[in-house]
Amino acid sequence: MPNDNEPRNQLPDPYGHGFVRAENPVERTQAKWERQETLRLRAGNLARHPALLILRAVFGFSIALVAFLSVLYPEQTLPHPGYTLLIWGAPLLLATVPPLLAGEALWQSIQARISLRETDENIAGGRQSLRSQPGMDRILEGIRDVRRHHTVNAMLGVSALFLLSLSTVIRIETTVWNLSFLLAMTMGLAHLFHSLFTVDAVVQQGDAMPCLIHHAPTHHPTQLGSILGELIVLHLDPDLVLDWSSWLATFHDSLLPGYDQNQSWERVLYILLLNANGDMSDSDAVRELREFIRPDALETVLLDPEAKFNWRSLQRLLDHARVWQPGAFQLLDRLQLDMLRGDSKMLRSPWRMDAALDAQCPEGSGHLFIVLNNQTFDTASARIEVLCPGGDPFSRDHRFELQPCPSPREAVSLNANGEDDALDWVPRYLQQGVVLWLGVAWPNKTHGDRFVQVILRDEEGVVIESQVLRTHVQRRIGNSARRRFWALERARVWSQHPLPEV
Repeated sequence: MPNDNEPRNQLPDPYGHGFVRAENPVERTQAKWERQETLRLRAGNLARHPALLILRAVFGFSIALVAFLSVLYPEQTLPHPGYTLLIWGAPLLLATVPPLLAGEALWQSIQARISLRETDENIAGGRQSLRSQPGMDRILEGIRDVRRHHTVNAMLGVSALFLLSLSTVIRIETTVWNLSFLLAMTMGLAHLFHSLFTVDAVVQQGDAMPCLIHHAPTHHPTQLGSILGELIVLHLDPDLVLDWSSWLATFHDSLLPGYDQNQSWERVLYILLLNANGDMSDSDAVRELREFIRPDALETVLLDPEAKFNWRSLQRLLDHARVWQPGAFQLLDRLQLDMLRGDSKMLRSPWRMDAALDAQCPEGSGHLFIVLNNQTFDTASARIEVLCPGGDPFSRDHRFELQPCPSPREAVSLNANGEDDALDWVPRYLQQGVVLWLGVAWPNKTHGDRFVQVILRDEEGVVIESQVLRTHVQRRIGNSARRRFWALERARVWSQHPLPEV
């Protein structure tokens, strides 16, 4: 008899028991990302070891040299291909396998990270589509280039070793014998030059911030709220920006009551910049930070060695932004210098305007930074006119209403007891002033020295101040990209120094 407790008209499960998979796809993707990250860091740090970098360059040269000497002295050639594998097999594996593993793990890690950003609701920064973020296409293409470089280098090394081994089993002094040595020598030299030209792709492996080196801001606002804080964010890759937002909220929660969040953040960056430049010791920097950060939160937000953002990584990001935009940091240095020496223009003038233009403009384009402060006690309006003869655009006009920012009455100290030092004045100046970031460009056929004029006018159009800046326009990048890369690499090495002790 049928059981009355069973529901009637119940249809059978067409998929059978156990069809629904209990495994969480987010957890599976997270586990894959962690595995690839571990492999990427280990293989990348091994690949960029100085000994392996030297071995990578010497490998091709040694094969080319042996092939050349074998043609000159046929009786001294290796008698069996096993000898070539015994001599060059291990060096080939050490020179090519770690970069290949690191490049492939980087690609798989980025793909898993993109999937996590799109599916995990609990990830820092919330769910986002990284592929649609500005600059992500450039990052992915840069990672593809790295994988391509490592693959080509491995193929050249294997081909050189194969041709050298093949020549040992061919009859001596025949045409094919000579041709095999010639091809082995060619492939060896090709491997040598390829290793030298692509050493950057190997050195950048094993980075804790793998997308940072591939990213450069393609779009930016014309007016910045400050120099340090906004420049750092604009130079972060899309994935780091999301982690950054979460970390910055934690930093704001660590401040003591009564301190302005924006000025405190600018002051932190300014202190870390002075510390990185050697103008402030670690103990002095920690003492200054304790004035507005809770003692129990200082180690969490800045001194945690396992955190993505800490004391050293923030200094790396500062150096990263300075390498890309040195003009902005020139303005900061000059502002600090004027305050320390009590410049008459700062102490007595109602306006302070400073401008910086890139010394060189590769491919005919560069960056112009202008900072303007109203040093009176009342709100005032002003107009900045930028003239670029022969450039594009030829003229630009910007109007502002600036809040009062009175200057110090005398020269200030860099770090003094009380509130009359540069650590207080510089962040205040940066926040209450106006910072312009403008792009300048010249036509394709233009090269050599060019000039840009910056004019400050009052509300009636009367000229208050005028500055003429010079730059050198280049039609090619030349060595600028490589110099920038090694400057970024020095910033990365600096970030690996031990954290200060509290």
